[in-house]
Amino acid sequence: MLARARLEDPAEAVAYAMLRRLLAADPGLRDRAREPGAAVVVEVPDAEWVAPVAETWRMLVRGTEEIPLDGDDDQERPYRRMTKVDPAWAEFRRDGTGRGQRRDDGNGSVRTILAAGRPLYGFSPSPARFLPSDLLRVATATLVVGPPDPAALAEAATMLTGTEPVTSHVPAEAARLVGVGDLWLARRPGQDADAYLERLAELASQRLVARPVTLGDLHGMDEAVRWGKDVARDLADYGSGSLTWRDVDRGAVLVGPTGIGKTTFARALAADCGVLLVTGSLGQWQGARDGHLGTTLGAMRETFEAARKAAPCILLVDEIDSFGDRASFRSRDRDYSVQVVNAFLEELDGATGREGVVVVGCCNDASRLDPAILRPGRLERLIRVPLPDQTALAAILRHHLGGDLPGADLSQLALAGLGSTGAEAESWVRGMRRRARRARREPTLADLEAELRGRRPNPAKEFLRRTAIHEAGHAVATALGRPGALVSATVQASGDRFGQVLWTPRDGADTPFTRAALAALLRETLAGRAAEEELLGEASAGSGGGEDSDLATATRLATAAVTALGLDRGGGALVWRGLPAAADVPGLLAARPDVAHRVGSMLDAAYAEARALVRRHRVAVRSLADLLVARETVPGAEIESLVAGCPPGASPPTRPGAGRRGRRDRT
Repeated sequence: MLARARLEDPAEAVAYAMLRRLLAADPGLRDRAREPGAAVVVEVPDAEWVAPVAETWRMLVRGTEEIPLDGDDDQERPYRRMTKVDPAWAEFRRDGTGRGQRRDDGNGSVRTILAAGRPLYGFSPSPARFLPSDLLRVATATLVVGPPDPAALAEAATMLTGTEPVTSHVPAEAARLVGVGDLWLARRPGQDADAYLERLAELASQRLVARPVTLGDLHGMDEAVRWGKDVARDLADYGSGSLTWRDVDRGAVLVGPTGIGKTTFARALAADCGVLLVTGSLGQWQGARDGHLGTTLGAMRETFEAARKAAPCILLVDEIDSFGDRASFRSRDRDYSVQVVNAFLEELDGATGREGVVVVGCCNDASRLDPAILRPGRLERLIRVPLPDQTALAAILRHHLGGDLPGADLSQLALAGLGSTGAEAESWVRGMRRRARRARREPTLADLEAELRGRRPNPAKEFLRRTAIHEAGHAVATALGRPGALVSATVQASGDRFGQVLWTPRDGADTPFTRAALAALLRETLAGRAAEEELLGEASAGSGGGEDSDLATATRLATAAVTALGLDRGGGALVWRGLPAAADVPGLLAARPDVAHRVGSMLDAAYAEARALVRRHRVAVRSLADLLVARETVPGAEIESLVAGCPPGASPPTRPGAGRRGRRDRT
C-alpha cells in the first residue's frame, strides 16, 4: 500500500489506481516482474505520465524507496561488469523529449543489465519509438497503463480527499483526456471527492474540442479507416521487431472530392500510430526558393530525408495528381516534368530506401496519376473516399458539435445535407455557433439548420415547384434505370445548388459501360429538363450553366463516347481521338464539326427518350414533386416505392401529404 504522503500527488494516486487494477487482474505479474533478468515494458498515455507511473510501479512492485539504475546513465559504459553494490534493478524512463532516446540507443545497457540478472523496466508513451529495441525484443511482459477512466479517477479522488464520491463523476469521453496538469489544477484545500471530480470534469471537457482526431473519429470512409487500422497494427509490430518492413504496406493514395477529409485521415493515421506526420507536396517543393528543377528536387529530397530520420512515421504527399502522367506531358515542359516524376519515384523506392515511412497520397482525380506511382513497392493501393451518406454525415456533425446540442436528432439534417462534405458540415457548425454568439445565447438546432440551408431567401412558389419537377424527373429516371442506386432527391438549397439527386453504384460494384449504359445515363441527365418541358409546357435555363450543369455533363459524356470510348455508331466510330477534359470540350466541338454533329445527334436522341420516359411516368414525377415541395428531401428507397406504385398510364393517386402540406420553418 502506498504511504499516505504519496497520496498527496494526484497523478501518482491515479497511477496507483490503474496499476493496482492491472496487478489484480494478473496475480502472478508482480512476482514475475521481480525475477532475475525480468524485462517489463510499460506503455503510458503520454509523456507527462512517465514519472508518476514509474514512481508508483516502484512502490507497488518493488516495495522500496531504493533508487534504481538508470539505463540511460549507464550507456557510457556498456558491457561492463556489474557489482553487488549496483542497484538491484534498473529502468528506462523515456518520454521522447530528450536526446539519446531512439530505438538503437541503450541496447548495450539492456544486455549488461539483463546478463547480470537485474530486472529491467521501461516506461514510455511510445515504447516502439523510444525504448531500446533489445528491451522490446526480450520483454517478458508488456503493460498498457491508461488513459484514465472514470473508476480510476473516482478511486484517486477518494485517496486524495479521504471521502467517497456521491454525486459527481468524470464522463468516460472526458476521463481519457485527463492530463497530469488537470489533476493538479483541480486540487483545492479541504475539498471532498465530489468537488474534486466536478472541477476535474470541467477541466477535461475543455480538451474535448482540442483533442487530436483519430481514425475512430472518421466517418464515411470505411475502406480507408480499415486500411489505416491495419497499418497502425503493422507499424506497432514493426517497431517491436516482430514484423519486418517488407511485410508492412508502403502506402496508399486516397481519391475523393475536395473537403472530404483526405488530409484529416493522414493526421488521424499518425495519431493512431503514435508517430510523427511529415507533409509535402509538389507545390510546396516547387515553391522553395527559385523553383528551378534542382531546387525543386532538393526540397523533395529534404522532405523524404526528414521522414526517414523520423521513422517510423507517416509522410503525407498532398495533391499527388499534380505530378501528372508522363504519357500525357506536352513537349514544351516534358523534360522538366519527367525528371520531377522520376525523382519522386526514386524517393518512393530508390537506393536510399524509406524503411519505416508509410506514404499517404491524396488527390481529387486518379486519372491524372502516373501509373508507376501505384506499382508494387510504391503506393500500391488506390482507396476511393466517397461523399458521406446520411449516417456518416450525422456522425460527422455530432463530432464537430462536441458538447453542443446534446441528444439532438441530426438524421433529418443529415438527409437534407446529403451531397455535402465533412468540411461543409464543419462550416455549418461554426456558423451555428456564430449565430448563437451574436444573439448571446446557446446554439439551437434551428441555427444549425439555417447554416445548412445557407443565407438564401425562401424561393418563390413557382420557382420551388419548377425545381421539384426538375429533380423529380432526374430521380424517376434513375429509379427506373438503376434500381437500388438512388440515395435521395432534394430541393434544399445549399451553396450554389437549388436541388439535386444523389445516386451510388449498386452494391459499390463496377458495371460494364456499354452503349445501353451510356444511353441510360444520358436519359437520366436530361430527364430534369424533359420533366419541365412535359409537365410545365417549357423548359427553363436551369439545366445549363457551368461545367457541372446537366447540359455540360451530357455533352461531355457524349463527346467522350465519340472520341475515346468507341460507343458511337457509324463509320469512324473506332478511331480514338483522346479523352477530353471538361474545359476542352467546347473548343474541340468548335474545331471538329463532324464530332459536334455526332454529339448533337446523340443528345437529341437521348432527350427524345427522356421526354418519352417522363410522359409514360408523369404520375410518378408529379407525385414525387409534390413530396419534394412538402418535405424538401425524400430518401431513395421511398422514391423507388412511389415509382413502383405508379405504373405507366395509372391514374394520379392521392397526393402524399394532402391536407397537411407545408415546409419546415426556415430561419
